[in-house]
Amino acid sequence: MRLFTRRKESIQDKFESHVIQALRDSNINEINDINEDRIKEIASEAIRPFAAKIGAQICASITRDRKSFRINKRTDRGFNKRLRQRYGKAFEAYAISTACALESATMQEVNPDASLDENEQATRFALLGLHAKGCRVAGEVYALLHNGYPEGALARARTLHELAIVAGALADSTNDPAHANLAVRYLEHEVIDARGSAIRYQKDHVQLGMEPLEQGYLDELEARFQSAVAKYGPDFKKDYGWAKEYCPDANIAGLENKVRMSHMRGYYKLASNEVHAGSRGIFMNRHEFRGETAWRAGKTNVGLAEPASMALNSVHQLTVMLLVHGKSDSMDIETLAILYALDELRTRAGELFLEAAREIRQAELEFRASLRQTP
Repeated sequence: MRLFTRRKESIQDKFESHVIQALRDSNINEINDINEDRIKEIASEAIRPFAAKIGAQICASITRDRKSFRINKRTDRGFNKRLRQRYGKAFEAYAISTACALESATMQEVNPDASLDENEQATRFALLGLHAKGCRVAGEVYALLHNGYPEGALARARTLHELAIVAGALADSTNDPAHANLAVRYLEHEVIDARGSAIRYQKDHVQLGMEPLEQGYLDELEARFQSAVAKYGPDFKKDYGWAKEYCPDANIAGLENKVRMSHMRGYYKLASNEVHAGSRGIFMNRHEFRGETAWRAGKTNVGLAEPASMALNSVHQLTVMLLVHGKSDSMDIETLAILYALDELRTRAGELFLEAAREIRQAELEFRASLRQTP
């Protein structure tokens, strides 16, 4: 983005004039009073107010520079137009697939089943909540893909995968009498995170410039926390303490293995590089384009297929878990037909993203070939 044009007088020139004026304004009257240390002291004291003044001027200049803003906006609009020309059908198929997944869950929410026992009610509630959040995150993935940010979409697709893993564990427990209360544990584990967040906030609220939490609320959290630990044991205090009895290796990788989703571990690790600040993520953010390597700091039209496919698969898994395990009666023919339709929709959407990616790759190869043939 073009920020501002270079002025005739540089910032360094202005600063030197500023320091000279500061020296004149000081109480130094005699030539003997002027020494190197005193000049450095005055110059040092002058830096911060000068930088603040110039910074405000630069900000005002950039804000007034509508021409640069229009140029950047036009460039961005052109990229988005070309992106949607390439991926238009894929974007449409993605939107349809996720909208249908959301629609298929609507009847589950509006038709409560009074025949469900406590554990089944908890499972239904948790699966509905996971599915609803999954649909929202799928929308965020779409927004990022639709604007040329596949790495950001991959990071959000990672969250969808985690939601699908937890939903898989809760659904799996419905057929296991020994762990029928897993959803109850999962829901009651909320107090562990809530208490931890409250303690952290209470410690930092002064530095944040915020008001402290009310003591009554803290006491209520503490009472709920102690009750949950007394009920389920000290392991319940851990991050995945709700799943410890169901899966002794109670972490996301352990649950992934338990619900037979470990084949996605490679994609999950890949996506983790877009969530965390490890050096691997920096190296992955360098890309080669027509013989040159550069940092990726903006949009791109490549790499959309992987996050799209990962997100579509996770939304489908969340929907299957809800439709199959979110009610007491066995699956009827209507539900089965809906599941097959949803599977077709997500498969078709994934294929369209791959097709668009192949077309872009082929167009690039043809462009490079034309350059080699140019005399």
